[in-house]
Amino acid sequence: MTLEDASFISQIVAAFTVIASLVFVGIQLRQNTKSVRSATSVAHSELIIQLGSFAFGSDDGARIWRLGLQGLDHLTDNERVRFTAFISTLMRFFEATRVQWLNGQLDKAHWHSTEHQAMGLASQPGITQWWEVRSHWHSDEFRSWFSSLKGISGDYRFYIPTGQS
Repeated sequence: MTLEDASFISQIVAAFTVIASLVFVGIQLRQNTKSVRSATSVAHSELIIQLGSFAFGSDDGARIWRLGLQGLDHLTDNERVRFTAFISTLMRFFEATRVQWLNGQLDKAHWHSTEHQAMGLASQPGITQWWEVRSHWHSDEFRSWFSSLKGISGDYRFYIPTGQS
């Protein structure tokens, strides 16, 4: 075997080694992506549970949520502050979830549930009032998307019992 033949064989071996390395890196990236998406899904679920504890963790929170959805004028000044703070947090959650969705970091199932929750809220009188005053806190893209939800057909209204204060 000549030196030229040995060089040719070593180049072929090196090429296969590079290809094998790239395949390994690709597998590792894919596994890492799955891990990140899994962690995002867990964090998403935990956050929505924490958010729900405001409205459903006490009778007072439930009452503020129920009355606030009907309109901000149904709330006392202190209740309006609590409702506004909660809706601000909820909208930040929706916006962050939308960014994750647009960047391919969130599973379709999580986005679907979040989008339908937002659809249900978009036409609620208290949310509409809040949005008119606070929408400027959000990105142009999010404002455009959330504002468009009011025109979506279907009955996404929350059940709000009446006659209770």
